Amino acid sequence: MATFLSHNKPRSMKNESHGVMWVFAGLNLIFLCCAGGLFFFLIFESYPILKLHGFDFWLGQDWWVGETYGALPMLYGSTLVTALACLLVLPLALAVAIFISEFLTSTSRRCVKAVLELLAGVPGIVYGLLGVSFLSLWIKDIFGLLDGNTLATAGCLLAIMILPTVLTLSEDAMRAVPAEYREIALGLGLSKWQMATGVVLPQALPGIMGAVLLGIGRAMGETIAVMLVVGSLDRIPDPWFNIFSSAQTIPSKLGREAAESIGEGTHWSALMALGLTLFIMVLLINFLGNRCLKGRSIS
Repeated sequence: MATFLSHNKPRSMKNESHGVMWVFAGLNLIFLCCAGGLFFFLIFESYPILKLHGFDFWLGQDWWVGETYGALPMLYGSTLVTALACLLVLPLALAVAIFISEFLTSTSRRCVKAVLELLAGVPGIVYGLLGVSFLSLWIKDIFGLLDGNTLATAGCLLAIMILPTVLTLSEDAMRAVPAEYREIALGLGLSKWQMATGVVLPQALPGIMGAVLLGIGRAMGETIAVMLVVGSLDRIPDPWFNIFSSAQTIPSKLGREAAESIGEGTHWSALMALGLTLFIMVLLINFLGNRCLKGRSIS
């Protein structure tokens, strides 16, 4: 009897693993179908405005409902806000990731990681309310502005929002570097800081790049928080590098106008074209980020 059970146990475990694989395969297929359906829906809804304006839709700088639609100011706003967030978050994330990975004890590291993962799950609307209540007022007072809802405010708020994600994934990438590298570096007489910055950090760069790209993907798709602090100006600032001007991002534009224009001719089609643009941008960025993380895990 015992022999019979011992022979059948591996078979039952194998059947269970196959069942789990089929479940995951089915879920992946469902997600793929949903993403594909959304993509083709956006293409279908965007067709009228793209047929009317062609590539001029993405190059146009004027957005007047019922007359003309140009997406360039929103593309500019999304790109600049995301770039500002990355410039602010990357040095801080790298410094803190090095400290957590190489200088904290395992118990302290687990506590800090738990707090970071908790912060990463905070809803965007909470960050948006904090941005309206404090951040926009601080920037207004510090720089003597008439209005604190600016590109700089949105960039700072996004940096705060994506910091836990970038920091957690960057620390994971550094911890994934084999311990042998650390032992060899310390054996050659390098200090712990030299070992962390000169040996561990270069080895973890693919994973850190993946972390940054995934953070960018989240930043580009953020709607409510950015909409509350970026302003509502549908044009490129003059001069173009004026980060203390109000602007619009693609998500904030969609959040403000989509509900009141559902199915209404060219206006709705123009908004769907913005949604299609954002969908493709975020999809590509997340794909590159996951490729970087996968390359790290394979190496």
